[in-house]
Amino acid sequence: MFTDAEKKGYNKKIAWNKGKTGILSEETKKKMSLAKKGKKHSEETKKKMSFAQKGKKLSEETKKKMSLAQKGLVTSEETKKKISLVQKGKKLSEEHKQNISFAQKKRLGHVKK
Repeated sequence: MFTDAEKKGYNKKIAWNKGKTGILSEETKKKMSLAKKGKKHSEETKKKMSFAQKGKKLSEETKKKMSLAQKGLVTSEETKKKISLVQKGKKLSEEHKQNISFAQKKRLGHVKK
């Protein structure tokens, strides 16, 4: 009476838009974009999105693209001051200090990689 797939709850029907591209008009895309503008994700949703990305490994190609995208960007003085204020008064553990020191030495070539 039912196939194995149907018993497991799989829907065997083909989606109306499967394999189709360019279905939405530019006007529709703009309306959809405007409808989402300004909406904030809830904390629960943010946690779920964060959890979904945990443990994913980025390819070397992706890392290179991300690196290149940041090259040449200049941090404004205002932003530098904000970052400085947030960092002031933070206490670092000895282990953390050693890790930072090692990373800097490695970066500057004082330690072999």
